[in-house]
Amino acid sequence: MDDRQEQGCRGGARDRAVRVAVEAQIREGQAPAVIVALQAGEQLTSEAGAMTFVSGDIAMEVEMPGGFAGGLKRKLLAGESLFVTHYTAKGPGSVGITGPFPGSIRQHELDGEIICEKHAYLGHFGDVAVESAFAQKLGMGFHGGGEGFFLQRLKGKGTVWLHGGGDFLDFDLAPGQLLIVDTGCMVMLEPTVKYDVKLQGGVAKSLFGGEGLFLVHMTGPGHVTLQTLPFTRTARRVLAAAGGGQGESGVAGLLGKIIE
Repeated sequence: MDDRQEQGCRGGARDRAVRVAVEAQIREGQAPAVIVALQAGEQLTSEAGAMTFVSGDIAMEVEMPGGFAGGLKRKLLAGESLFVTHYTAKGPGSVGITGPFPGSIRQHELDGEIICEKHAYLGHFGDVAVESAFAQKLGMGFHGGGEGFFLQRLKGKGTVWLHGGGDFLDFDLAPGQLLIVDTGCMVMLEPTVKYDVKLQGGVAKSLFGGEGLFLVHMTGPGHVTLQTLPFTRTARRVLAAAGGGQGESGVAGLLGKIIE
């Protein structure tokens, strides 16, 4: 891993014990990939559909975590696939995984717990549990271009790869420090950060300003990672340009047509 990639990994070697430290390389670019080297007996887990290639003596197994009920929960509550894929090395080999849209990949050394938006999780190595986490208010998913009111909670010790649209922005919030965020821009926050979804002042500002009715108010202490270009934002613009989205949705779209 080169110096730039080393700087992009929070924690690094000082947090690693035994071989929770997997050898991985992030190939930077418009649509980056993570190449993970595995030794015999080691296992990588990823979201279903994230695999780009497998090289060497590695067995693939698709699993529905928690059985049908658990998979259904992931699908309905977190908007994710029913399945995850396990890659188990019977000998030396490597696996390449990528995100579902252009953006950035971040390697995070997990020792405890983080909360992610539902599409941020890409894969992990080590003893990590991925659970659905209910956002503190329903508005987080239904308003403001949000990514769904169910988040994901990652718990345990290991290496986690997170994906986001555009670039990453990082904030280390001091106790009591406030950060106001578009609901779709959140990637990850530490559990010490309190978050609350609040209505913007003035409906007209929301309708004509291009922002959602709701924003997330995050209060420190703790670390927050944002993405600069959520995929939903790009998708809405593409849909609008193609005429399928009628410009914007709802009242904003109707009023926007009148103004044009």
